[in-house]
Amino acid sequence: MASWIPDKEYSNKHVFRLSMLTLLAILFLSFYSFNRKPQSYTWDLDFNDAPIDEVTGDFLITKKASMDGIYNISLWADSTPGEHIRIIFSENDRNVRAEWKISEGVVRLAQDEYGSRFDSPWEARASTVWKIYSSSRDQKVYIRITYWKSYPDWPS
Repeated sequence: MASWIPDKEYSNKHVFRLSMLTLLAILFLSFYSFNRKPQSYTWDLDFNDAPIDEVTGDFLITKKASMDGIYNISLWADSTPGEHIRIIFSENDRNVRAEWKISEGVVRLAQDEYGSRFDSPWEARASTVWKIYSSSRDQKVYIRITYWKSYPDWPS
């Protein structure tokens, strides 16, 4: 039983230093994990190496983002005339939150047209999946998901 106990004595000074170092490490890790700012994302996508989706026949790129707060979402594309792009934003790969369509350089969300660029704040509190479809390899899509702030704390 006593074989795992060291044969030497440690000074109080040594034990104190080790204890303080451990305490500081725990405090630093706690502070870092609670005050970490959520991540922003920048995706410049081309479809040169994208696989073909068996269901739609379009080229498909899938991206994931962990979002918790209010973000500004900007998206636009270098589109080829006669071709189309579809961007599906879903939470946990199940609940579709939005579907943008881009053709002839015009971004559409539902029935609304946004011109050549969509730029709007968005709330999300989940792991998200972005599926970007293109009917041509020659198109490029640019997506910026910029963290703005956390959800407001409303008084109860």
